[in-house]
Formats: sequence, C-alpha cells, structure tokens
Amino acid sequence: MFKHLLITNDFPPKVGGIQNYLYELWRRLDPKSFVVVTTFDPNADSFDAQQEFEIVRLENKVLFPTRSLARKIRDIAAEHGASFLVWDPALPLGMLAPKIGIQYGVVLHGAELTVPARLPLASQLLVNVLSEARFLIAAGKYPKGELERLFARSGKQIPEVFEVPPGVDPVRFEPLSIELRDGFRRSLGVTEGQFLISSVSRLVPRKGMDTLIGAAGMLKDAHPELKVAIAGSGRHERHLRRLIKKHGAAVELLGRVADADLPYFLGASDGFAMLCRSRWAGLEQEGFGIVFLEASSCEVPVIAGYSGGSTEAVAHEKTGFVVYQAKSARKTAEAISMLIASESLRREMGRNGRQKVLEEFSYDRLSEKLGQSLSSIG
Repeated sequence: MFKHLLITNDFPPKVGGIQNYLYELWRRLDPKSFVVVTTFDPNADSFDAQQEFEIVRLENKVLFPTRSLARKIRDIAAEHGASFLVWDPALPLGMLAPKIGIQYGVVLHGAELTVPARLPLASQLLVNVLSEARFLIAAGKYPKGELERLFARSGKQIPEVFEVPPGVDPVRFEPLSIELRDGFRRSLGVTEGQFLISSVSRLVPRKGMDTLIGAAGMLKDAHPELKVAIAGSGRHERHLRRLIKKHGAAVELLGRVADADLPYFLGASDGFAMLCRSRWAGLEQEGFGIVFLEASSCEVPVIAGYSGGSTEAVAHEKTGFVVYQAKSARKTAEAISMLIASESLRREMGRNGRQKVLEEFSYDRLSEKLGQSLSSIG
C-alpha cells in the first residue's frame, strides 16, 4: 500500500485553524495510508489514543530544519514504508524537504506565502522548496493566487497544484433546535427579543473587532435590542475594552469559548460578524476564515471584511455580506441593520450558507479530493 508521512508543527491537541484543517482532512483518509509526524505535547496522550491512525511525536516543541530532524524523518519513513512526504509549513520546516531524498508535497495556507514571497532571500528559499515538490496543496483560491504570482516572478515552472480549501464538519455544525438555541442564548444572558451578533477570533487588529464595536456603538439608539458577543483572547483585548466603554456599545468580551461549545455559540446567534482586514500593504491578510463557514453551516448569516480569502468563504448578498471597506464601522452597521430588519433575509442567507457548505465545503468531500491528489502519485 502507498503510504506517506504528514510532517507538521501544527496538529491537535494544539488549537487553531491550520491544526483543525489538517486533522479534519487527514482523519478521513485510510488510517493505514499515512503517519503523522509532529511535535511533543504534554496533553497529547488521550487525544492520540482516540485516533485510528498513528501519530509519532518527537521530543521537540517546534520542528526546525536540522540535520538531526532529517535523520529522524528518514528513519520514520523507512520504518513505516512511507514513500512520500507531505510538509507543512513550507518555511522554515519545509527547507528540509529537498534534502531528504524522498518525493514530497507541500501544504500552503496563504499567510506563510505573503511575507516571504515579497522578500528576496526568503522568496528564493520558498521557490527552491516548492519548485522541487511533486505537487502543492493550496488551501483555497487565495494561496493558489499567491503561488502563481510567486512563480511568475521567479521564472520557474510551478508544480501541479491541487486546491483543497478549508471546510466544515456539517454534522457537528448544524442548525440548532429551538430548545437548544434558546437554552444557549439564556446561558449567554441574552434576553427574549434581543438580536445577537456573535464573533469568534483572536483579538488582534487584523480581525477587525474594533470596527464591529464601532458599528454596535452607532446602532445603540436605533437598535437597542442589538447585543454583540465576542469570543476569543489576544493582545488587543485591553484596547477593545476601552472602545466598548467609549462607544457605550452593547458588546461583551467572553474570553475563550470551549471548543465543544462553539457550534452552540454560533448556532444560537442571529448573525455572525468578523470584519477581517488586510494590513501592512497586503502582507497581512485573512487566509480564508473557516469560522465563516462554521456559522453558515449552522444556517446563520455572516458579515465578513474584505481580506484575502474571505470572499471564498462568504458569498456576498447570498450567504451574508462582504464589507469591502473593511475598516468602515458605518458600512458594517448598515449590514447589521439589514439583518435586523428582515427575518426572511436572515433565513434565506442561512439556508444558502448551509447549502454552500454541503455542496462545496464538507470535509468528507474535501478529504476525498485530497485522497485523489495523493493517489495520483501512488
């Protein structure tokens, strides 16, 4: 049987978008067809024991492209009969890929492309790693576009690219029953008649929580029923609390919501918003925005800022709204107002979002596509 190694710094029980992407795709493959090679994690034993596939955890907290790691990878590949390696990320870990002597592919998400691709030395390193790959896996249209721009500048031939965007488990993220929805709203302190906009992200400038708070402040008189609940933590938290006070906005920062509660938090909402924006002349962008799809899968309309791959996750005026002036609190307030004003619009956008997930972004479908990509070199 054709067998490969997935070599990554980002795998559960670590939490994050990349970790979730890799896990949800690979756990649906034939468990005998691959082995995950990843970092040490003190909380990994119970997680690893529940998996049908094998996970090899090295003693390192971070995998660096060292000779020692190269030897370990060769030994693990030989022990398991693996004839192909999949690397994530391309830099710096993937710098080992051309040196191992085993065919390989690379997974690319977007963020790790934008900055290195614009710096001469890093750009050359990146092209060297990617150009020798058997194929590349682009996590959506945005990283694929960045790849094409990188190789157009380099003059080298781009390897075959398989586009496998992030997705959703539509069984886990599904519309809530009235009872579950009402019960979770009560647990959040949402009273009858309130309109709940939820948001989930790291509290960093790129995610645009300041814009959402500004919009809530603008709407406080016209729509006193509006409540915004933001889940997450990060370095921007203190600044956001000052903004909430300044605007007198009905916004609550909840801190981190447990992963098990995320489908309920999203499904109990009347709308979801994250006004992600590009920063540093486009060097910092939203790679995709999985949480938009998770909300859509719960039949909740979404509002996204225009950045990177957000328009792939949100179909403007079909599954929600894209605020093309992503820093505009006024445009954001207008989008929220349209959702508040029309229950039929919310229902239609919610249904459209759920259908989009089922047809294009179900992890079952996407993992099958990944499996076909891997089988092409088996």
